[in-house]
Amino acid sequence: MQVIMFDRQSIFIHGMKISLQQLIPEIDIQGLSQSEDLWECLETSPEAILMLDGDMGSEVCQSILQEKNNRFPQCRVLLVVSDCTKEWLQDVLRYNVLAVVQRDSEPDKFSLAINSVAMGLMCLPGDWLTTHDENEQEQELQHLSSRQREILKLLAAGDSNKQISRTLNISAGTVKAHLESIYRRLDVKNRTQAAMMFNETSCN
Repeated sequence: MQVIMFDRQSIFIHGMKISLQQLIPEIDIQGLSQSEDLWECLETSPEAILMLDGDMGSEVCQSILQEKNNRFPQCRVLLVVSDCTKEWLQDVLRYNVLAVVQRDSEPDKFSLAINSVAMGLMCLPGDWLTTHDENEQEQELQHLSSRQREILKLLAAGDSNKQISRTLNISAGTVKAHLESIYRRLDVKNRTQAAMMFNETSCN
């Protein structure tokens, strides 16, 4: 498992590398603090998991995520933050951020998040992304067709468009069209936010 840590705090990188290597024996983790090194590393390992320092400031962080998305869209991101209430965090979901972990969390929380991201699953804090109240969410989900709800359920389980098309025996193009309609209906920007809404409603 290839993991790239991009963080300003070298002490944090060092401690996290030791802890994660004990918890995930198969992990290959590289610690970086210069953006030039990050792009070189991703050139070599474009499908690596990126653990990104979310405390660099919203503009810097989003700039890195945007360039990452343009050049290495398959790279999944785990964002490390000190404060999960930052308003701009909601915007980073569009950049293939699948996990957000607070910097002072125990190493096993990071291990769980990394393993989740590796499987294409989300590992996000509880309520800080919610933009609708629970009743509104339930009403919006009820307005979806039965086929759209099937697709959303599979999406929330981490299935790709291709996997969904195989499971439901429909074309990938049909899946994409349904997803675009789902995003508009639920007023979300991407599959991660749609899955979050489905999971939050299902758990309540």
